[in-house]
Amino acid sequence: MSQITASAQPPTAATQSQGTHHYVMTLQKPLPHGGGYMVSTSSGTCSPTGMTRHDLYTWLIGEMVRQSPQLAGASTLFFDLQPNRI
Repeated sequence: MSQITASAQPPTAATQSQGTHHYVMTLQKPLPHGGGYMVSTSSGTCSPTGMTRHDLYTWLIGEMVRQSPQLAGASTLFFDLQPNRI
């Protein structure tokens, strides 16, 4: 039987430069003529100072559509926003 141990290290400069929150969003849109679906997921960190959850949700959709215009009008399959800490 083996024992698994974990240890915590102080945050590094890279970790400290991450945003205060972590998000994941998945959008889905039907392809024309019944050809299936386009599904796209975005995740990352941000510091939504002065924003509501809805503000960030709307902004993320806009960013995903800006990067992939074919996602315009897509449905949200998943959205999660949590403080970026354990």
